[in-house]
Amino acid sequence: MKKLIKSSQTKRIKNIGRIAYSYDRIGEGMVYIPIKPIFRYTSRRTITETTKELILRTVERQDDAKNGSFQLNVAGKLIDFEIRDHDNCPVASFLSIDKVSAIESIHNYFLDFIGDSIEYYWLAENRKLFIPRLENLSVCLRTYILDNVWDTLPSSLVLKQVIGWMKNPFKPESNFYQTESILLNLHNKALLAVLRYFQGRQAILTCSYSFEIEGWTEFVNRWKSGEAFQKLEYLDVLTSVGTESSQTEILNAIGVKQIDETKTPPSHTVPKICGWRYVRPKTDPIISHTYVVRETDNRVASIEVRGLTLKFGVWNETEEQFLALVK
Repeated sequence: MKKLIKSSQTKRIKNIGRIAYSYDRIGEGMVYIPIKPIFRYTSRRTITETTKELILRTVERQDDAKNGSFQLNVAGKLIDFEIRDHDNCPVASFLSIDKVSAIESIHNYFLDFIGDSIEYYWLAENRKLFIPRLENLSVCLRTYILDNVWDTLPSSLVLKQVIGWMKNPFKPESNFYQTESILLNLHNKALLAVLRYFQGRQAILTCSYSFEIEGWTEFVNRWKSGEAFQKLEYLDVLTSVGTESSQTEILNAIGVKQIDETKTPPSHTVPKICGWRYVRPKTDPIISHTYVVRETDNRVASIEVRGLTLKFGVWNETEEQFLALVK
């Protein structure tokens, strides 16, 4: 029966790019196919949410009662299911003590049925932090105060994305700095630590204080020498208080190269990590006449200093290839 269903749904399965898991503070979860991010307008603010095709809901039971349920073998584990009038998908229920093994079995079933060629995401919230350790699973964390929850995570866990507020810097050896994508509000000391130790690909940072030019200069010089930030693609730093240094002083301290002002520089943009969660799936474009070159491989990074914003975008092109894109 499984083979028959799979063969009849081959085209549909090929169109599935990713599956997402979410788990809320009262022990209820969703497994779904993300469709499209949209803006939703409320009386107070505008928020982004993802339209979804529900595959399954999960519920933690407080007792052994199984009213109206039936059992199915899911990757070798018997799990109770029920059909509810108000849900348009099956609901899997299990005791809290069986939560980890039940979710592992559900995930293994998807790996067997759909395969590992698609992306699987676990979307964790700090209100009730539960992160299973599963094969081929990328973890995204959204938390109010990052400092309060990070120490509760396994030291070997490397996250796909972290969104939240960071008060204090972590130790240089912290696995936090290996996170692929970070979107953080932070204090000045935490910002300097991120610019010194970050090993991921994308960082969008908002600092509630002014930013010292020395931290920015050190960051750029370490990238130029090839000493650090080998994986970096995009950095965006917004400060709420301007630096005392002028734009010219900052660029001179960095030692940038210039494109002729009469010419049009190319626009740098890259797909956002977890771009399927955003209405705008690419980073904001950097169109700048200033750039730097990495000594080890001659690759270029565009630099934009404007108002309270500092942007840094790394190209795949060498300096010669980059200049060929100038119009």
